[in-house]
Amino acid sequence: MNVDHKMKFRSKKGLLPFVELNGEEIADSAIILKELGQRFEKDLDAGLNNDQKNVSHAMISMIENHLVWVVAWWRTKYPENVIKGYKMNLQHALGTRIPNGILNFFFKYTFARKGAKKVKAQGMGVHKPEEIIEFGQNDLKVLSDMLADKPFFFGDEPTILDIVAFASLAQVYFIDKEVQYSLRDYMQESCPNLVGHVNRMKERCFPDWEDICKTLDLNSHLPKPPLEEKENKEEKKKEKEEKEGDKEIEKEMAKDFEKVIEKSEKEEKEVEKDVEENKQKEEKETK
Repeated sequence: MNVDHKMKFRSKKGLLPFVELNGEEIADSAIILKELGQRFEKDLDAGLNNDQKNVSHAMISMIENHLVWVVAWWRTKYPENVIKGYKMNLQHALGTRIPNGILNFFFKYTFARKGAKKVKAQGMGVHKPEEIIEFGQNDLKVLSDMLADKPFFFGDEPTILDIVAFASLAQVYFIDKEVQYSLRDYMQESCPNLVGHVNRMKERCFPDWEDICKTLDLNSHLPKPPLEEKENKEEKKKEKEEKEGDKEIEKEMAKDFEKVIEKSEKEEKEVEKDVEENKQKEEKETK
């Protein structure tokens, strides 16, 4: 069962995604896939030889430690395009009734500021925009060359590499067409086989993709209770979550606004100090 994290719940390691299995928390997608594969005896890479497994490991490392950060840089650089491109309803995402206009401002300020620090600390953020875009294009080209004309990276059946690639490529490809995004355009124009791969994975793993996008139902694969009972439960749950969400967001917003005010006051004092120093300097010069 998928749980809505409301953009605030994370694992003990501070990561998303994470799963809880029999009371044990498992974080990081690579570890999750490994653990679930072992426990349910389902190894998606069972058909690969050692050389193929090595290539898969290298490609996954490129995606998770390089391409992901190219995408993260774009998100922190253009938070408004993130909201538009993914058609984000922040009220729904955060579980709050605070107006979207306020939430948009809050998202742009906190998401961009915090995200930019992470991207810079990782190393991607220190490069010029055109260099970062080229990094992303090079990664897509490598994946495109490896896929060639095959349905999946290692043949007719998907492996872990296909899953990892889909998780990142879908975030690039499914940006709304009205939003300008050079990496998506490059993927469509220069790597059409990756577009085909994304759509094949989507159809195979998420046959109800359109319904999920419309309803934002995280568990469309699970049977639903009778309509009236479902509506009553969901309404109460939503109301409770929204109230809790409001409190959490208001706390975060208060903290951030305090920082903004504190910064403004500090800058104002520095300006006043400079003015006073210049004034004293002028008085000395006139004497």
